Amino acid sequence: MSNRVLFIISHQPNPRFIKQINYFSQNGFDVSIIYFYRDYLANLNSNIDDNVDMYLLDKIENGKYFERIGIYLKSLFKLKDLLKEIRPETVILTNTDILLLLIVNRIKKYTHNIVMEISDLPSYTFGSSVFSKIQRSLDKIFLQKYISKMIYTSPKFYGFYYQHEFNGEWFVLENKPLSTMLPPRVKKRENKKIVIGIVGLLQYLKPYQALLNMAKNRDDVEVHIYGKGTYQQEIEFYADKYSNIKYFGVYDFFTDISAIYASLDMVYISYDTTLGDTNIKLALPNKLYESIYFKVPIIATKDTYLAQRVTENQIGYVLECCKEEEIATIISQYRSDKDRFSSSFDKIELDEYLANNDYGKLIKFIKGK
Repeated sequence: MSNRVLFIISHQPNPRFIKQINYFSQNGFDVSIIYFYRDYLANLNSNIDDNVDMYLLDKIENGKYFERIGIYLKSLFKLKDLLKEIRPETVILTNTDILLLLIVNRIKKYTHNIVMEISDLPSYTFGSSVFSKIQRSLDKIFLQKYISKMIYTSPKFYGFYYQHEFNGEWFVLENKPLSTMLPPRVKKRENKKIVIGIVGLLQYLKPYQALLNMAKNRDDVEVHIYGKGTYQQEIEFYADKYSNIKYFGVYDFFTDISAIYASLDMVYISYDTTLGDTNIKLALPNKLYESIYFKVPIIATKDTYLAQRVTENQIGYVLECCKEEEIATIISQYRSDKDRFSSSFDKIELDEYLANNDYGKLIKFIKGK
């Protein structure tokens, strides 16, 4: 089988895909990327291997869903020309939207090795609307007919939904970092105050408000926020008003992540479980593995798979969503728990939080060996 691989993704490459893209490129594959640009996500394209060919289809603004349909339709012809030019042997894509674009462009003219990666459960997989039911019906048809293999970033995705819709080969690729693509560890900062970090896409307002409202008038706590997203303006409002809440903006995972975690005492990965979003309950974020690698305890939300992992490994705290008083209790406990957490981190096997061995298995999975 040829080693020509094409990634087609619905946003600019994020750290998860950059890891894959660079790994394939550095291990004998001829790699191309076709992508859309999203205005609310960081642009990390400078971290992509120089040998990778990149093609921008169009730009998509956050929240403008009807405009997105027009953008997708407009991109069909450009995508068709690129498929003719690239002639991929393997296509890795991200969601049903992209799959539909490929179906219209008769993707099977170019390859039958079509791999879909599910990094988050689409809302239609657990929704009750007519639209969701139609989407699920389409999955039964399109996944079986067009997709040869599936990749899941959480094993729970398969059990919840895809085992009923897809009976082909599948692979779990949790969003762990590759040691070769992490900046060197830096010395842990000794903070006078307890520093709690929010790191990544800013997309759940209620948990943020609970933390920030609890911390805003305390002189023993600081909250440091890194990233951008839907609720950036609300975060900036708090940072402008309170001196112990600091917003640092966009960061580059591949250069900044070591320094960020070295500055934190705990990382706040609290999701809004009041939304009825099944993805929140089943997904495993990259911050789980980063926190383990850098030995930073986690504050997670109850009734999530993330909380289960945190509890099993004894590497942090679990709380009810959006409860200020529970966050305050955690802060009062933290200093006496530090040594216990350090011991727990030391017991975790490398394969639990580093993807080095996973990626070798991924290549064999993609190539069918």
